[in-house]
Amino acid sequence: MRSLFFIATLWVVAFMAKGQSSSTDSLPKGWWHIPKTDVRFKVGGYIKADLIRDFNPIKSPDYFDVSKIPTDGSEGSSTHFNVKETRLFLDVRTPTKKGEIKAYIESDFYGSNGAFRIRHAYIEVHNKWLIGQTWSNFMDEDIIPNTLDFEKPAAYAFARHGQIRWKQKLSNTSYLALALEEPSTNATAPSQPGSFFSPLPDFTARFRVTGKWGHLQLSAFAGLLQYQFTAGGSENVTMAGLNLSGRLNVGKRDYFTYQAVGGPGSGRMRGGLAAAPLINNGGLQALDDLGLTGGFCHFWSASLSSTFVYNTGWVQNTSGQSGNSLRRADYLAANLLWNFAPNTMAGFEYLWGKRIDKDEASGVANRIQFSIKHSFNM
Repeated sequence: MRSLFFIATLWVVAFMAKGQSSSTDSLPKGWWHIPKTDVRFKVGGYIKADLIRDFNPIKSPDYFDVSKIPTDGSEGSSTHFNVKETRLFLDVRTPTKKGEIKAYIESDFYGSNGAFRIRHAYIEVHNKWLIGQTWSNFMDEDIIPNTLDFEKPAAYAFARHGQIRWKQKLSNTSYLALALEEPSTNATAPSQPGSFFSPLPDFTARFRVTGKWGHLQLSAFAGLLQYQFTAGGSENVTMAGLNLSGRLNVGKRDYFTYQAVGGPGSGRMRGGLAAAPLINNGGLQALDDLGLTGGFCHFWSASLSSTFVYNTGWVQNTSGQSGNSLRRADYLAANLLWNFAPNTMAGFEYLWGKRIDKDEASGVANRIQFSIKHSFNM
């Protein structure tokens, strides 16, 4: 019902603006004015269909999550079809004396059992203050690889959080951004009964410099995780991480991307475990990990392109973690994308992944994926 209501709302707003040609002549293509106001808006999105063939078992049929590769030696293959990445967005802009206010909402169908879910929903004032849910200030959203796979690399800063963000332009080519973000309690509990809490928001900071050559970004975060024992008392775990990333343009359209991310508890910024127990004393320790990613995008022609990306990551397991805890993950993707019609793309992609556990058990997965996507008003 929520998805139908949202979709209906988008089209009602668009219908209300229909016929306002006199007020839209000065607007960029794809934007409309709401009648009798200064508000303009844009409705867009895309429909994407994925056909997936797995040659090995993996417990994430809709996306290639290498942490879901079994390491028990199991075998099997499967074929799967889904349209969950299909996406809709509404972008609303309102001019004010304090600067332009942007209200943005974007959703897809990757909720539980294909339910409509919110990806981004935020308000931004004058490109300076932002409140709502969007990409973490710690990550670099401009180097997300152009893969057909929805998941993207594993040991990779990739998260959307509720946050309050402040951004300050330092020059024509650089800026600084600071944010308080929704923390995660994803950690392995010790043997003593209790519960995890996040007493403080995560603090994140980023500095970015941009030029014709590409961009360079350095980000940092600090956070606190608390475990309250049922019998009384608590234990705090401090976490921190750094993320160095960027893009290097090559020729007219090709480019390299890179990222190195790590630190105690930095798994918190990619949906992984932040902390795990120590043996004997029942204490907790932030998990030290490191992730390295390199990618290259090449245009064979105006309509044909390929993306190649490799990612590897390590976790320094604690003495209290079980033998089947993830220790290392590797991810590789290579594709060929064909823009065969306006706003329409078809592509083929090969994916390979490997998982190694603390006890050295390992598993490998191979996948091929065919996708077709039609975008509108993006």
